Amino acid sequence: MSHDRLSLDALADRDLVLRAQDGEVAAFEALIDRHQGILFRVAMATVRHRADAEDLVQETLLTAWRRQGLLEDPSAFRAWLLQICSRRATDLVRTRARRRTDATAPVDLPEERPRGDAPTDEADPFSRVVVGEQLRTLADVLAGLEASLRSVWVLREIEGLGYAEIASALGTTTATVRGRLARARQQIITTMEEWR
Repeated sequence: MSHDRLSLDALADRDLVLRAQDGEVAAFEALIDRHQGILFRVAMATVRHRADAEDLVQETLLTAWRRQGLLEDPSAFRAWLLQICSRRATDLVRTRARRRTDATAPVDLPEERPRGDAPTDEADPFSRVVVGEQLRTLADVLAGLEASLRSVWVLREIEGLGYAEIASALGTTTATVRGRLARARQQIITTMEEWR
């Protein structure tokens, strides 16, 4: 990685957006590197199909590149990107529902390294099997949630976004976010009760 690229990575989103709006391609590339992971996770959680999620991320980034001059608050770049991505993902889910041709099976969420007390690779095989089954059950539960509930849950529980940022990303109110999150949590808790 070049020295210039390292210095761009140290800049805040706001500064990178301003430089990208002035035509600096490297600044926009730094923004892509910083945010494409969260975009993919949100798209994947919503559409549950890897190729579609990858396409959605590409479309989101192209739209952002073309419309970056319209972004009035450069510090809101991440929320703006998430809004573009989640709207496109929701539109795709709605289109599929209307066509009723979605023959793809739900996909498990990308696995992350275990945290806290979760068993590691050195743990006994039984514990690994139990955790694997819990993760598969959770993925199935998430796949069964309505897309709007799933998006809110992923943004809050996996990505750690605050209520206001989720509301901004999804183009809704914080009250709506709290309500959707409560419904998603309740459905997950009810279904996961057997693992308590």
